[in-house]
Amino acid sequence: MIEQDPYRIADPDGLETPAMVVFEEMVDHNIAALCDMVGGAANLMVHVKTHKSEAIARKQLAVGIAGFKCATLRELEMALEAGAPEAILAYPMVQRRKVERFADISATYDDRKVYAAVGDPRHVDVLAQIAQNRSQKLAVMVDLDVGMHRTGAGLDEEATALYSAIHAAPPLICGGLHVYDGHEHFRDPSARNAAAQRHVDDLKTLKGRLEEQGMSVPRIVGGGSFSYATYARAEGFHGSPGTVIYWDLNGTGRMSDQPYRWAAMVLCQVVDRHPDQLTVTTDLGYKAIAGDPPLANRARLLGHEQATLLLQNEEHGVFSWPDGASLPQVGDYQLAIPGHVCPTTIRFPGSYVIDSQGAVVDYYPHTARDRQ
Repeated sequence: MIEQDPYRIADPDGLETPAMVVFEEMVDHNIAALCDMVGGAANLMVHVKTHKSEAIARKQLAVGIAGFKCATLRELEMALEAGAPEAILAYPMVQRRKVERFADISATYDDRKVYAAVGDPRHVDVLAQIAQNRSQKLAVMVDLDVGMHRTGAGLDEEATALYSAIHAAPPLICGGLHVYDGHEHFRDPSARNAAAQRHVDDLKTLKGRLEEQGMSVPRIVGGGSFSYATYARAEGFHGSPGTVIYWDLNGTGRMSDQPYRWAAMVLCQVVDRHPDQLTVTTDLGYKAIAGDPPLANRARLLGHEQATLLLQNEEHGVFSWPDGASLPQVGDYQLAIPGHVCPTTIRFPGSYVIDSQGAVVDYYPHTARDRQ
């Protein structure tokens, strides 16, 4: 039995480590807290990249979440298969075979609202060409760059010209605006809100300008796990969080004011120990947990948060221990809290679902783990 209240796993021997586990009570808490934060589920278009699970998507839809944002075509398919009334592929497509596949998906779910995102005239051209060839309508949103400089058009004339190009293309439908401000990681809630509010105000101005020119702007979807609440509370906007469904060390460390709980962890085991060096070796290699945070921030062990990840290879994770008296034994199980949970999910084909008593009650396949 692993027991670090309120987290329990009754029979860790029944799971082959390393294994991703999801605590059902915590997931349900996070979904409810998210909806409370923004005044209702209908104000959200949540990102599926964190969980990549049709089962979790269905949970979110069951509480009334409006739809989903996706980074890959497989995520888009998964969201629609789960029953999403709306889904956005918030990643620009330039390769024709991808646009063909997007068009296939849109045609399969022609009773839903399915959007592509564009940030460059070439994106518009390839969508328009393929839609024209297929005698098919495709809905398109303009992706906006508000300072991250990753994808998207500038808020000035560039955005207006791009939206006008969509409006002028007969096979395309103007779907609205999308913005991601992932470069703004403010710890202070007031600074976080103020930054997002500036973008909301700019987007309202752009929307008004486009509408004055006779173009419809039916959707504005904005933000990420730092800023989603400001967008979701703005009239006519949808907020787009991702990480909050599972939460992680990154979220806890940077946004301690948020009401979320760690819902996904990696069950690992001590495979060796070195008392003279105050270290233990686990099977938490970088194939088992995301390697993009700095080494010491990639994982913490629940109940032993002072232990620090010191060395990591493909299948090994060596932790320095604060004292010899509490040094774990070989064979002891540990629960690792991911530093960054989203790319941790893709390390595993699915997650074992744990109830409040510590029993394994389900298994959630990571349906959209693969890009194709």
